[in-house]
Amino acid sequence: MHIREGASSNTIVSDASYIDIKAELGNQTVSVEKSVLFSPYTANRFSEKIHVNGQTIHIENQMFMPSAEENVTIDPTGEPIISIMAVGSQNKRIDFNLREGDSKQINDVTIGFDTPSDNDIKLKVNDSKVIISSKDTISVSSMTQSEPEIILPGSETVMDAQKVYSTGKITFALKQFLLKGKTQLVYNQPPRGAPTVDGLQFRVYDDKNSKELIVYGTTGEVGEPYSTHIGDVVVSVTFGSKLIQLPFSIALSDFQLERYPGSNSPSSYASEVVLKDGTIEKPFRIFMNNILKYKGFRFFQSSYDTDEHGTILSVNHDKTGTSVTYFGYLMMAIGMILTLFTKSSRFKSLLKTSAKLREERKKFFSILVIGLLFSITANAQNVGQNNVQLDKNHVEQFGMLVIQSRQGRLEPVSTIASEILRKVAKKTSWDGMSPTEVFLDMQANPDKWKNAPIIKVANSDLRNMIGASDNYVTFNSLVGTRETGGYKLNSLVSAAYTKKSNERNKFDKEVLNVDERVNILMNVFSGDFLTIFPVPGDSNHKWISVNESNQLSSENADFVRNTLQSYLGSVSRHDWATANGLLAMLKSNQQKNGAKVYPSNTKINLEVLYNNLNIFGKLSKIFMFTGLILLFLQLAMLFNPAIKLDIVKKFAFFFILLLFIAETAGLGIRWYISDHAPWSNGYESMIFISWATCLGGLIFGKRSEITLSLTTVLAGLTLMVAGMSWMSPEITNLVPVLKSYWLIVHVAVITASYGFLGISALLGFLNLILMILRNKKNQLRVDFTIKELVNITQIAMLIGLLMITIGSFLGGVWANESWGRYWGWDPKETWALVTVLVYTFIGHMHKIPGFRGNFAVSAAAVLGISSVLMTYFGVNYYLSGMHSYAQGDPAPVPSGVYLAVAVVFVVILGAFISEKKMKPETEKI
Repeated sequence: MHIREGASSNTIVSDASYIDIKAELGNQTVSVEKSVLFSPYTANRFSEKIHVNGQTIHIENQMFMPSAEENVTIDPTGEPIISIMAVGSQNKRIDFNLREGDSKQINDVTIGFDTPSDNDIKLKVNDSKVIISSKDTISVSSMTQSEPEIILPGSETVMDAQKVYSTGKITFALKQFLLKGKTQLVYNQPPRGAPTVDGLQFRVYDDKNSKELIVYGTTGEVGEPYSTHIGDVVVSVTFGSKLIQLPFSIALSDFQLERYPGSNSPSSYASEVVLKDGTIEKPFRIFMNNILKYKGFRFFQSSYDTDEHGTILSVNHDKTGTSVTYFGYLMMAIGMILTLFTKSSRFKSLLKTSAKLREERKKFFSILVIGLLFSITANAQNVGQNNVQLDKNHVEQFGMLVIQSRQGRLEPVSTIASEILRKVAKKTSWDGMSPTEVFLDMQANPDKWKNAPIIKVANSDLRNMIGASDNYVTFNSLVGTRETGGYKLNSLVSAAYTKKSNERNKFDKEVLNVDERVNILMNVFSGDFLTIFPVPGDSNHKWISVNESNQLSSENADFVRNTLQSYLGSVSRHDWATANGLLAMLKSNQQKNGAKVYPSNTKINLEVLYNNLNIFGKLSKIFMFTGLILLFLQLAMLFNPAIKLDIVKKFAFFFILLLFIAETAGLGIRWYISDHAPWSNGYESMIFISWATCLGGLIFGKRSEITLSLTTVLAGLTLMVAGMSWMSPEITNLVPVLKSYWLIVHVAVITASYGFLGISALLGFLNLILMILRNKKNQLRVDFTIKELVNITQIAMLIGLLMITIGSFLGGVWANESWGRYWGWDPKETWALVTVLVYTFIGHMHKIPGFRGNFAVSAAAVLGISSVLMTYFGVNYYLSGMHSYAQGDPAPVPSGVYLAVAVVFVVILGAFISEKKMKPETEKI
């Protein structure tokens, strides 16, 4: 439903597509309307009979073409075809072709080609020329005429392709005329973001005549009728959505769009409406996740007009079905959860088997005590001899100065400084200086830093090309002057941008990366990042840098320029007493003029602490080191039972528990400073997967020490992936649809399931390796471990399967609450369903002869994780949809992926051969 401010509407456009057929003969009109679901992947069959005044007309669909256009070509056996270009209301161009007997309606004006009907504009062919006549006066103009020519009503004249014809409602011209031609629907790749129109080719016939009729339309828009004649019968076909009238109306009083402070990014948008039903007038505010419900109809905030004076509402009508569906989802979730506690369930039987195996293992093995060797190594930074250190207390206070990001987020300088250093130098500190210290010194002494080798250049070919002897180059060495040749990367950047992203090699990518680093430093040196001055009285609470001080009054502009210049001068002179006073003035100005959006001191201090601690970066190394040492010791004891270690195993468990608490605290701090659950983007979801993996390891740790070590390694590996350059750790604002409690529930359950499924894959891979390393001497010991890990693998898979299934249905509820539909075959939804089906099959493999046994379960667990990786990485970065981060052309698949796939298949093959060699028949589980 589309409504403009001050207007009302009682009609909606259907979500489904319809084919509407009308046949007219004499005074009788027969209509048939049928819902259709056409796509490039289905047969798209459609046929219908219409009986009108004793005659029978057949309509059959011969072709469906998405994003179609109609090509006209010469055909010696063809028929006369007239191609018209018309411009109707709102200057919308409409191109169409007419065969003999066809007509087209535009703005209530019908143009017909030799039809028996009384059309407004009549076209016919005489002596191989197109003759035009009209009921109304036609104005004819051309480039060679100074005054338009007039065609009187009823007069006939030859139509000229070089002239433009206008009536009171439309303007049109003759594009092409073929005395013998044919048309063909072909696919037309539209420009990115442009609307598409689908095409259908119908055969319309009776017992004597047959015609082809091309009809255009698309789902979501009301179709236009396309007509032809079969004998004396006028047949009109429409394809597209239809208008549905409601028993009440909705008036739009005001559309409101709120943006994040100082940015164009929408924070929320809402429609202030009044529902009118007879004497009932009910005001309501519709916004994302806040629905207007009335008489079984539900209205959702969907979109808005670009001028922000109109709203687009999605409408759903399913009064009883919603309650029934939600109740069904609830029963399903309860049933799944109960399987974890029911005595006769598969999950319980696996737990009993796991406990039994553990007792058998204790009896068989001598008691092994795991010793944990752990040391935390910190990367020591060499303090440069050429850098004069700034006052640490002042740097700390400067780091708490609030800045407004380009996305409208208010954050301490510490945050932007960390992001800049990480992007420019790919480091978290520089030559003994913290990011905040580097950022402040760059503002105070830009000339010094323009000659400092701080820009990372990873590609050796690029280094050789620009004459760099080290991995780092200076700003001035790249930018240069007009006398020295200007910007060295100019031609390289232009060449890289001419290529599609999937065609760029490593050299091109590094050129673009270095170019981005140079531009970042340019903005730093110019002061553009230092947006620390609130604009007094600004409706959007905008903050500006000194370069934008012309937006302020003369008094405030003088304060901005003088205060900042004096402050940076005192920092450059190391006059800390003056600098402290001026910094206090800057903070006071922020608290006074930006009071409505200024964050609390607690939030500022916590964010600075979060930046300084770098919790997840440090935990990734500690997790990896701890897990690998623990795994090494456990494997050593497995293959050599003579090894005895007396350090209590509980120490390892409680140390990893301590790491888990630290990771939990990090997530909690990020949640508090970002004002939303920390799993709203790729980086945050990876951190949460690590957290869920570590939690799973602690849960299974009492049953299998080796599982605890593996999950610790996986938790660290996941954090390391999150810290890679293509994962941005930046805290961002939420888009309006994510401002919902469903973000906490749905995304948390789905993402946590990835952790448990990742555990099962890692355990399965370890099992396959153990099968390869097994021999006659250690077979019995290794088999005990394999059986134990297989049980844990199945338990982890069952938990992961239940969580991803429940999470997917919760996503359906969220979609229904936000858009009024449960499922839209978005790539993420589709691949989540694929993952559910894959693990459902794996979970039932023990019922299938030939798919039972330790090898089958382990191999399936390893292969099954590919569906999770596709759901998470593949969809997020390669496919387009509402869940995706992909933009433009897809990036090439990293070469390491192919290597990993090869290794997995080699290991699976080796384990299969070993399993057949060691045991003729795989032992049933």
